[in-house]
Order: sequence, then C-alpha cells, then structure tokens
Amino acid sequence: MFFYSRILPVSGAIPKPGQDISGTIWQQHMRSGEIALFCFDAGSGELLTSKGELPHIPVREHCMVFGSLYTARLSARGQVMTKPLMLCALYNKRGRWLATISREGETRRNPGLGLAWLIFQLPLMALYGTLVILASCAILGRPIRWQETSPQEINGLIAFGLLLGSAGRLLFEFGRRRLVLWHAQPALAAIGTQEREKLYRRLEKNGGSALLVPLDITLKRADIEWPSPGKYAEWAAVLQARGFVQFGAYFIPEAKGSLEFWLGCEHDLTVTIVSFPIRGMWLSAFTRYADASSFAVANKNATELDQHPSMKIVYLGPEATADAVLEEALRSRPEGVRRRPDVGNVLEDYRVAWRTYVEWRRQRGTTAEEYKRVDERRARAKAAGTSQH
Repeated sequence: MFFYSRILPVSGAIPKPGQDISGTIWQQHMRSGEIALFCFDAGSGELLTSKGELPHIPVREHCMVFGSLYTARLSARGQVMTKPLMLCALYNKRGRWLATISREGETRRNPGLGLAWLIFQLPLMALYGTLVILASCAILGRPIRWQETSPQEINGLIAFGLLLGSAGRLLFEFGRRRLVLWHAQPALAAIGTQEREKLYRRLEKNGGSALLVPLDITLKRADIEWPSPGKYAEWAAVLQARGFVQFGAYFIPEAKGSLEFWLGCEHDLTVTIVSFPIRGMWLSAFTRYADASSFAVANKNATELDQHPSMKIVYLGPEATADAVLEEALRSRPEGVRRRPDVGNVLEDYRVAWRTYVEWRRQRGTTAEEYKRVDERRARAKAAGTSQH
C-alpha cells in the first residue's frame, strides 16, 4: 500500500530545502516512487526529528520515507500544522527537491505544473462524469440518440457530467483521506491493545531501523568530559584498586559517543566506561573468546532487543556498583579459550565486534516482539518520569 512510511538514516547527507542533492545513503535505500520528508527548524535551518527535536546524535538523524507523494505531503502539512516553527522538504529517490512546506504555505519545484494539472482535471472530470451517464443510460436500456439531441442538451449533459465527475473526485479524496487515517490508527492506539500489535507487525515488515546504526566506526583519541565526574572517579578508583590498567580514552564520531578502555590482562577482562548523549553513562566488563564470541556485564538497563547469538550481555541496572559488575563478569562468564586483551588488539576487536553485531541486526531485522518490548519499556519509563532510550 502507498500509505506506508519508514525511516532512513541521513548519515550527514542533509539536503537544503529548494536544492537538489545526489550520492547519499538515504537515496540508495529508497525504492522507486518513494518520497523522503525532511524536517527543519524554520529559523536556524537545522535538521529536526519528526517530533521537532534536535537529533543530538547521528543515529537520530533520519528522514521519513513515504510510499507516495500524497501521503508525504499530507504528513508534512500535519507536521507544520502542529509545529509552526518547523518546515518540511520533500525529495524523490533521485534527490530532486519537490516541495517545501511551512506555515507560509507550500513552494513547489514546478508551480505551473500544479496549476496545469488542476485545470486539466476539469475536462477530465467532465469526461469521466459524461461516460458514467452514457454507460448508465445504456445499462438502463435508454441509450442517447445523438441525432435527436440538440446542442443545448449536449452542453447540459457535459455540465451534468462535470458535476458528477467533481462529486466523484471529492468522494475519492474523502475516501483516500479516511484510508490514511485508518492506516495511522495502530500508531495512535494504546499500548497493550490489539490495534497496537498491528503497529509492531508493520514495523517488522517495513524494517530499516538497524540502518540508523553505523556499520563501521572509528576510534579517535580524545579528552572526555564525563557527564558525571563523581561517578567516573568512583569507577576509576575501583578499577585501579583491582589492578586494571588505563589504556586510553576515545571518541566515536559516527555515534557521538565516548569510551575509555581499561585492561585487566590477569583475568583476560576488558572494561569500558561509556558515555553516549541521551543514553547516559555506564560501565561494561567483557571477555572475548578465541571463537569471536563474548560475554559482558554492564550496569545499565536492558535494551529489550534480542541479543546476538554469540554476544551474551548481562544487565545489572544503573544502580549496580563497579565491584558488582566485575564480580559478575568473573563469576558468570562461560568456560572457553579466552582472548587476552592487549594494546595490539583491543581497539580492533571493539570495531570488529561493533560491525559484527550491526551486520547481524540488519540481516535479521527487528521482530514485532522486540518492538513491543521497547515500546512498553519506554511507556514505563515515561510513567515513572524517567527517560530510557
């Protein structure tokens, strides 16, 4: 159906309203006939999420993709109506700018073409309406005898055909709008209802969510400003007391995240102190094995997504101490030939593990049950007055 929508990563390739663009990742993932909708701040021109928020991190830099120009334009008008300081730009698969919609109105690539189509619809509706009248007369056994019909009657027939065609056009528009609203009902339904379950199945079918996570990352040396210096100092003190050696602090530009590596070669254990915008700060201790599998323990909440078959993670929650994480990582890790972390492999192993997980997630997709669990977790967090991403 042309009513569907999905999201695609922008990956830094942000177009400017009114200008064409080419060679972007989001174009490569678009299908023929699809329309991409970008939301911008009308004042600053910055890219916004569909909720009208600044992305903050690359994974939230995305565009909405619709199955037709009609639904894309309808969604853009709805966005601007509810968020007057937003403007929306529409692009096709070739990166051609089609229209910009703001509170001042709509600017199209070819405004004359829209007017020409509007004018062309008048004779088209008259033709359709007239054909319906002629067909109805024939079915009823009262065909029109053209040799006995006066010019005035023919003009009246055409005029009535125009009225009938116009009524049909209005009925079509009404029906199409109702179909769009019907298709949007699952997204508006309450969590836990059967109607909401349709949304999860639709998301599973459309897929594409894993495309927002970068496939490859780079690790650049950096000085990290920890959002909670006290927490960092506490964790670092525990690691030092237990014989871990600080390896280095790095920044991941593709995800806007920061992490610091600590090596516990005596126990074949690697610890990272991680900080990501919106997602917060946590500590993770993991063991890698010779068969490329891994076992990790982290003091953060579970993501509610299924885990990679060979990458087991135990979530202890944000209240768990560094000592608790380390003890669980040593006590519960499975037997096997462990890969000892050292200065020559720790960074490359991290990059390989990241790519391995993202590749698996993209190939496998996200199931309806996973979408449901994530949705319910966010609802619980919202009800509790907290934020979980």
